[in-house]
Amino acid sequence: MYLSCLLVALSFHSALSTTCPRRCSCDPAQSVQCYRATEIPREIPLTTRRLYISHSKIKQLQFTDFRRMSVLEELVLSCSGTESIENNTFKALSSLKSLELCKNQLKQIPTFLPSGLEILRLADNSINALHASDFAGLMKLRVLDLRNNLIATLPPSAFSSLYNLQSLILDGNNMESVSVPLRLPRLKYLSMADNKLNSFPTNFFASFQSLHFLSLSGNFLTKIPLDLPKSLLSLKLEKNQLKMVRLRDVKHLENLSEFLLSENQLTSIDGENTGKGDSQKIDPGKY
Repeated sequence: MYLSCLLVALSFHSALSTTCPRRCSCDPAQSVQCYRATEIPREIPLTTRRLYISHSKIKQLQFTDFRRMSVLEELVLSCSGTESIENNTFKALSSLKSLELCKNQLKQIPTFLPSGLEILRLADNSINALHASDFAGLMKLRVLDLRNNLIATLPPSAFSSLYNLQSLILDGNNMESVSVPLRLPRLKYLSMADNKLNSFPTNFFASFQSLHFLSLSGNFLTKIPLDLPKSLLSLKLEKNQLKMVRLRDVKHLENLSEFLLSENQLTSIDGENTGKGDSQKIDPGKY
């Protein structure tokens, strides 16, 4: 009798653990995909490691939405009209490594993000400001994508905790200037294209000793920034207002293999007339 009851209990528990919510699909690899939801489904299996929700109508995220998902490693919630996130909503997700909340209506960075987070994507929202506490404790973060928001300035200590950050994407914001250097010693990829930047302070790039890729395309720069790191492999400056290129400003970039300058107002390179008001591409190896 006891054995029969035990088998029934185990079968019942197994059935519960493999239940898949309505409008979701679940696979044996612990991945769940949901669509057209109005809230985070309550019946998501406890063993879920990857949760993808898109094209839904979930205006607010709450702590209770994820408190049972202790092994969740990747969460993607995009195109869902999310406007706000309750404090501590993601704090309990100790296994979370990747969080993507793109194409929503968020106005600020979610608070108290889990310390193990490695990838954070918040592109295409309405975030208008960064604060010193937004990324506190995220020592393992490698990728931060904030493109297409409304960010106007970079506070001096906004990224001070991100010692291991390797990729920072700030394209398509409202930045007109940056006031102080950023301390990101392991950064390899930096893109600030399509902003309103016209200059950089001295030594802004001095700490980027590992930087390989830099894009400043689509800004209002009138000259090449100083103190660019020797480690650069690619430098993109298209669609600015450059009129002249001084080779001494880039001569130290001995590893540079791509240097793009199209759609500027170039008339000379170190005093030599280009013969046209624009330059498509300069081969660094020639100099």
